[in-house]
Order: sequence, then structure tokens, then C-alpha cells
Amino acid sequence: MDASGTVARGDLLVRDGVIAALGEGVPVALAALPGGRPDESVDASGTFVLPGLIHGHLHLCQTLFRGLAEQSDLLCWLREGIWPLEAAHTETSIAASARLGLVELIAGGVTCINDMGTVCHTDAIAAVLEQSGIRAIFGKALMDRGTGVPPGLRENTARALESALLLHRRWDGAADGRLRVSLAPRFILSCSDGLWHDVAAAGADRGLLVHTHLAESQSEAREVRATVSTSAARYFAKCGVLSERFVGAHGVWVDDEDLALLRRADAALVHCPGSNLKLGSGLANVKRWVHEGLRRGIGSDGAACDNRLDTFHELSLAALISRTLDPGGHLAPREVLALATREGARALGLGDATGSLEPGKQADVIVVDHAAPHLAPNETLDPYIALVHAARATDVRLSMVAGRILYRTGTWTTLEPERVAAEARAEARKLGARAGIGRAQG
Repeated sequence: MDASGTVARGDLLVRDGVIAALGEGVPVALAALPGGRPDESVDASGTFVLPGLIHGHLHLCQTLFRGLAEQSDLLCWLREGIWPLEAAHTETSIAASARLGLVELIAGGVTCINDMGTVCHTDAIAAVLEQSGIRAIFGKALMDRGTGVPPGLRENTARALESALLLHRRWDGAADGRLRVSLAPRFILSCSDGLWHDVAAAGADRGLLVHTHLAESQSEAREVRATVSTSAARYFAKCGVLSERFVGAHGVWVDDEDLALLRRADAALVHCPGSNLKLGSGLANVKRWVHEGLRRGIGSDGAACDNRLDTFHELSLAALISRTLDPGGHLAPREVLALATREGARALGLGDATGSLEPGKQADVIVVDHAAPHLAPNETLDPYIALVHAARATDVRLSMVAGRILYRTGTWTTLEPERVAAEARAEARKLGARAGIGRAQG
């Protein structure tokens, strides 16, 4: 997934957590090692070896809500389902939610995430991220107003920002640089003008990524226009929020002027096709983003609005939506895969570190088996087609971050899936009771 689109057979050498050589350069690099051999070898014959997948928009705090909030409209879903559940979280339940999501993501080839937590207990998510070994940008959700926002999620403006900056002081650069902290104001309808201006100033002063939601649904767009008298992108430009550090999730309902503002600011958008389909939010035209030269990525959002956290599923949906919107000018499979690799890394400001297999970059690498019948018989003729249209998360055989193997053929090295699932079920029952949401018995 480098700039020239290299696809080659060969070997890849990792040294001190970094890609040292690949292809024809590996024998030369091996000869320089003591004894001429590596400490460990992984037989990846019969597989695709590619950069770890970048998950550009995620809510780990919502994994426990899978199947509990099934309303189809975004604002109804938030106000009646998600926000009451988030307000019922404890430190223990949010840690269980994060672990459950990471078990699924890591086994599915995700090596880097951009996560928006809820208002409380983000330190618990940070601790789980550190333990898991994944690369992550994360932040606490900022909310200081809004219709339907429970008292437990509504903060004083100054206190909300200060707690976010405290999180930054505690965790930014932790785990040998794997963890970075963002500012994560939820969206326009839950944040005051003052909070947006403070976020813009603090982000610029400290160089922090600003991660929020933008133009997700028509009902949201109508309420945004009624509240701030303009579109989300225009409002963000007015507040000084748009910059090369801005990452907006969804971008479904944007017009030409919105896209021009985002392009001039070098802002990024993240496509969440499964979530947009399930909530009936609409179909984002990502090919327009490409034509505008926008930095871009892909994510699944959370397990509450997209019950699976399978990035290969999102890639397939992205490709199909693009073909539906523009049968003659749709995204090519290579462009789709780039959303979760090279372009996804650029969208998060991590393009110098990850997103492609090149010497000097972090060894964030996955191995995807292509021997299964659902990829046969022409899987090696065009790997992009095979990976986008046929591969599944269950085809991943190995996930590595900074040279450390986190998952290998059904075995996790940092998480215990059976224990994680049992804890998640127990915590979900207690959380549902606190939120007053019943659970069907089967």
C-alpha cells in the first residue's frame, strides 16, 4: 500500500519494532544480523501480508450496547438509547466494553484505532488500550449542553475541557508512543459555542487532533441549521475548528461549499458505511472526497449502531455504496483498501509512522489467509479485489503492532477472549439494569 501500489512476493524483516527490509532487501539485511538469522520466523506462505488496518472512527464504550439500541434515526437512537446507557457506565463496565471491542478488532486485523469515549471513565479505556498493545488515538467525549443529554453526561464547559487536557497530560505518548490523546467534542448539538472556541484554541496550542461527528443524518443537519443557522462544516470553519488536525466522522450530508472548506483546511473525513446504513442516515459519496483531495479513512463507528466491528465488512460496503452512487466512476478496490491503510493513516496524521509496508515505518503488520474457498479461485490475480470484496475478519492469521504479535491463529497474547466475553456479559446485564433497559431471555 505504498504510493506506487507495489504488490510483490517476498519476505519482510522486523527489527526493534520497525520494518527493516522487505522483498529483495531481506537477504542482505539478514546477513547483517548476528548468526544471519532472525529470532523468530512466521511462515506466511499462501497469505497476503499487508499493513495493519486503521480504524478511523470508533466508540469502544458502546460495545456493551450491542443489540440494545436499535432505533433507526440518529437523534432518537442517541437520546432514547445511547445516552442513557452511557450515563449508566461505571469504570468497570466501560473497561469491559473496551476489552470486548478490542478482542474483536485485533483478531480482525485492526492495529490502530481512533476512539471517542463517553464523558466519564476515559482513564479506564486508556488503561485497557495500553494493556492490549494496540496503537490508538483516543479522547473523552465533550458535552456541555443539548436536548436529551442526561445530567450524568452534561459537564460544565471549563471543567469538560480541563478534564480532557488532564487526560492528555496523563496519557499522550504513553506505551512507547503508541497512545495519543485527542479532543473529542461530540457534535454541534451537544457542545456550546464557547466549548467549540475553547477546543479550537486548545487544539491549536497543543497540536491535538480534534475528533467529532459531522453531517451524519438529515435530521441532525436540520437541527444543526436551526441551532447555528448554517451547516456543520461552515460552523466549524467559523469557530476555527477546521485544520489539518480535524477528523470528522460520517460526512454524509455535505455540499460543495462544505467540501471546499474541508479541503482548504486539509481536514479529514471518515466513512462509516455500516453505521450509516443501519441508522438510515444516508450514503456518503466518498468518490467526491477523493475528487476534492480530502484526506479520508474508514471506520465502523460502534457496536451499537453497527453490530459487527469487522473492517473487511466496512470495506465491502464502501465499495458497494460507491458503485451504487456512481456505477461508472466508483471507487476502485485499491482506493477502498487505502481507506483502511495508507489513506486512513494520513487522515489521522500518522502517515509517517504506519499505513504502508515500507522500511523505517512501524511494524504494524497483518497476515490474511487467502486459502479459504470463499476467496478462490482467482484470489492472487488482484489482491485488492480479493481483500475488499471477499475477505473476512476471520481470514486474519496474525496481527502485529510495533513488532509485537497481538494475535496469531486464534490466540491473543494480551487479552483473554473467554474471560473478556464472560465479563462483558455480566457487566452488560448490570448496566442494562442501571439504565432501566430490559433484556430478552433466550
